[in-house]
Amino acid sequence: MFQIIDRTITPEIKLFNTELEGINLIKPIIFYLNNNIPIYQVNVGEQDVVKIEFIFAAGSCFQDKNLTASFTNQLLTEGTINYKSEKISEVLDYYGAFVEKEVDRDYASIIVYVLRKHLNSILPIIEEVIKSPVFPEEELSILINKQRSQFVINTQKVMFIARSKFTEFIYGEDHPYGRNSKLEDFDNIKREDVVDFYNKHYHSNNCKVIVAGKVDQDLINSLNTHFGVDSWGQKDSQSSILDFNVNNLNSKKNFIDKEDSVQSAIRIGKVLFNMHNEDYIKLQILNTVIGGYFGSRLMKNIREDKGFTYGIGSAIIPLKNSAYFFISAETGSDVTFQAVEEIYKELNKLKEHPISYEELDLVKNYKTGEIMRSLDGPFAISDLTKLTIQFDLDANYFSRYLSVIRNITSSELQELAIKYFNESDLYELIVGKNNK
Repeated sequence: MFQIIDRTITPEIKLFNTELEGINLIKPIIFYLNNNIPIYQVNVGEQDVVKIEFIFAAGSCFQDKNLTASFTNQLLTEGTINYKSEKISEVLDYYGAFVEKEVDRDYASIIVYVLRKHLNSILPIIEEVIKSPVFPEEELSILINKQRSQFVINTQKVMFIARSKFTEFIYGEDHPYGRNSKLEDFDNIKREDVVDFYNKHYHSNNCKVIVAGKVDQDLINSLNTHFGVDSWGQKDSQSSILDFNVNNLNSKKNFIDKEDSVQSAIRIGKVLFNMHNEDYIKLQILNTVIGGYFGSRLMKNIREDKGFTYGIGSAIIPLKNSAYFFISAETGSDVTFQAVEEIYKELNKLKEHPISYEELDLVKNYKTGEIMRSLDGPFAISDLTKLTIQFDLDANYFSRYLSVIRNITSSELQELAIKYFNESDLYELIVGKNNK
């Protein structure tokens, strides 16, 4: 029997305090292939589809030349010892498989989505892609030309400039997290740079795997056959020891002139600490109040009340050895400095006045909902698992996250604002036309 729902009746609002206890955080099962590659198994879901993610500590912070981390990852599917790029695409398309490649500051990933029944048909291709790429010179040339053209276009956009230059300003341009690509880098990168980066970082001793979806023993056996029988790659290669200490001598206030721009991009923020710091979760909640969701204070003031921008927000970006906080907006050039003034006003309000119970309760519900959405299905759960792997978090991290959300008070958040949101400690970058 189907229940008829009366759509004229508003659904019951379930209060924050009564719902948190019922959230079930699913923890992956961890085991190892014969060559000791760790497998994180998220065996959840009813659909006959699986997601397999191969994770390597091969992010841009490890590159000696700009672009090599990204280009190495992108070129993995562009030709192997036994397959040309066309054949790889043909096989993946035939079996309805989809491959994503991702690179960030710390890690690189190859992610495979495929129906469970077709897994054994595409694993030989994936094995070649990961273990035997050849990085054809022609494919590298195509990629360089394509990325250079896009880079030239992007460098005309104030938001792109602000985003890339901001990490340089807060970390320093020689810091592993502060280095960014320049136009001349496209002319300097060579095939041997890509091959060398691959050899150093793509090997069995530097690999972790997450498997999510309908996982059975046959799937695990297949992974072991293709990736676990022997060690592979130049497994004795060692990544360079990097210095992540921030010793930044840049000015706190920076302006990049784009005389022809009708809009300006604003970035305000600072370097923080990694996810292991006891204040990290609390700051994520405070960030939500100031600019982390559509009902945030910055949105209400600068978008809805003042009309200076279509959108403004803030975020804390986690990194393995650090994190950074930033506020970001694009405004009309004529109101840029007014918008900056209002941003600092909102930060000062957090220091001067406790957050009301109603606002804090709303934010708590929002943050709880975020975590609940991250548990919606095997692939979302695998993304949480990925965070625990990448940032060396223990299995109870997100349970503690929920506990902090439940118990944090307005006075604690006010103390955090006083501690971390002083204007003298914040870096400010504006890219646009100076109408002062």
